[in-house]
Amino acid sequence: MKPIEICQHLGQGHIDAYYDKLSGKEVREVLKAGGCSANVPSTAYTQAARRRAWRTRFDAELGRGNDNLALALLLEWLMRHNRQMLIDYLDFLGVKHTMGETDEDFCVTNTPEKLREGVAELLKKYPPAHVASYLLLVGHLQDTPVFDQTPEVLKALGVEDGPAAEYIEKHKQTYKPRMRQQAAS
Repeated sequence: MKPIEICQHLGQGHIDAYYDKLSGKEVREVLKAGGCSANVPSTAYTQAARRRAWRTRFDAELGRGNDNLALALLLEWLMRHNRQMLIDYLDFLGVKHTMGETDEDFCVTNTPEKLREGVAELLKKYPPAHVASYLLLVGHLQDTPVFDQTPEVLKALGVEDGPAAEYIEKHKQTYKPRMRQQAAS
């Protein structure tokens, strides 16, 4: 699932909560990564005024489907404010890491069954939407279908059972690893 699709499924309430966690510096980084200007009007003297200007720009870009902005939001929110969840998952999988960061492609070095066992462990400790945001983003970044094809992850994202089953079936039929596509080109 692409980052913009994750954000669309999360809904405005979760996006607001994720955005509100970010500092001014982090918001500027998200905007820049999304290809947006972080400049504010000269009349924006206060932090609150700057944040309102940034939020207007952020909402407009997210509404236009800016996938880079969605990716930057999810990464910044995860790395700055949910690192313990990353640490817990990597520890569960037995992956060497430094404070939740690793170069290992752990979706390849672990079985789908083990990856899914970790989903259940995270759901015991963290809000479902947070777990789904993290794992679907990992699936996107590491190009694995495991999390997109796990009903518990989709349910944690807020997708009802029927639409989740349809999504999984469609994903199974249409998923093509990016690496294979590049090799075939």
